[in-house]
Amino acid sequence: MAGRFSALRHRDFRLYWVGFVIAVSGQQMQWMIEGWLIYQLSGSAVLLGVNGIAQFIPATALTLFGGALADKFDQRKLLITVQVLFIVVLGTLSGLGIAGMLTAWHVIAGGFVLSAIGSFEGPARQAMFPHLVNRESMPSAVGLNAMIHPATRVGSPVVGGLVSEFVFDTSGSASVAGGVVFAVTAAAVAVYAALLWRVHLPAVVRARGRSVLADMAAALGYIRRERIFVFLIGTAYWNMAFGVALSVLYPIFAKDVLGVGPDGLGYMWGATGIGSVAGVFIASSLTAPSQQRALFTAGAVTMGVFAIAFALSEWYWVSLGLLFAYGAGASMVNVAVQTNLQMLVANEFRGRVMGIWSMVHTSVRPVGELQFAGIAALVSAPVAAIVGGIAVLAYTLGYLSRSGQVRRLQDLRAGSIQREEER
Repeated sequence: MAGRFSALRHRDFRLYWVGFVIAVSGQQMQWMIEGWLIYQLSGSAVLLGVNGIAQFIPATALTLFGGALADKFDQRKLLITVQVLFIVVLGTLSGLGIAGMLTAWHVIAGGFVLSAIGSFEGPARQAMFPHLVNRESMPSAVGLNAMIHPATRVGSPVVGGLVSEFVFDTSGSASVAGGVVFAVTAAAVAVYAALLWRVHLPAVVRARGRSVLADMAAALGYIRRERIFVFLIGTAYWNMAFGVALSVLYPIFAKDVLGVGPDGLGYMWGATGIGSVAGVFIASSLTAPSQQRALFTAGAVTMGVFAIAFALSEWYWVSLGLLFAYGAGASMVNVAVQTNLQMLVANEFRGRVMGIWSMVHTSVRPVGELQFAGIAALVSAPVAAIVGGIAVLAYTLGYLSRSGQVRRLQDLRAGSIQREEER
């Protein structure tokens, strides 16, 4: 157990990690309230998909550029700048909401701008935190970093749901309820920025002497040569687009299938989060290369099977249990991908490679959300979730479980350690 938390012995990683936990806790409330607000204010499942595609466009266009900047400049300063911009946008949404002026299109526009800013946050953060620990603590750092989103998903959406339910019942305005939650998120991000200010980032080898475009091209060539990165990023892509993205359907399931309000929606996110934390603990105890193939396959199969089971359930409490299992499977795959990427990538390419992973992890999700929202609008939310579960299972059983790339991990990671020691 101590090994799982060894990264927290490092002061600078501890400051970063605590701050990021606080920021993501606020963001989980924001992400939960966005879907509820859009559906509450418009009644349109299609607009949920529009919100997803509005976030996909800037993230896809800018994330690799953000990764190139992260390899060239001080990642800590870049992260602080990004947090300030987040606060400005969230503060604007909060002001509109509390004034009772918020519309579904305001929420969508805000998501577009936040996604554009976030294109520079993800690569910088993924490139920075490995430098805050020694190599022996790297699996712990990756596991702790991967744990943040699922762990905060346990309680934060529940708190956000309860707060928004209280404000909504008191004021009778979904706009005011959303404004309060956006204000809480902005405050959480401000705490993160303050703690980042105290982090000391050691000297890092950075990309020099080329343009940003040349650096981006070099990163794509590096990934193309090292086929293991294609496999890892491709696996992340498929499971995000056809598995994790079905969470966009939660507001529809909550209101139309399970008959619960924003508080019940918060518990749905919480159940997924608890399962995700369980998945992180499972994955963090199976870090040996020889265990990775089983971890990849078991996680993806679990996610696909329980996504289908959730789609077929009409009982709220049963659905919460199914979301727990679905979240565990999704998290197992996510941690396995992140761990192997961070262990194998060369330092000078870390920002760009993790930028591409970040693009897949965040910007591809809205594409999946759009497809799920479209199927839900044309047919139903349960059918959309079934389609996603089948797609995950087809990829896993048809390709992932048969791939020789996972069997290469042991030799590749041994070679990576040797190169680091030679330096």
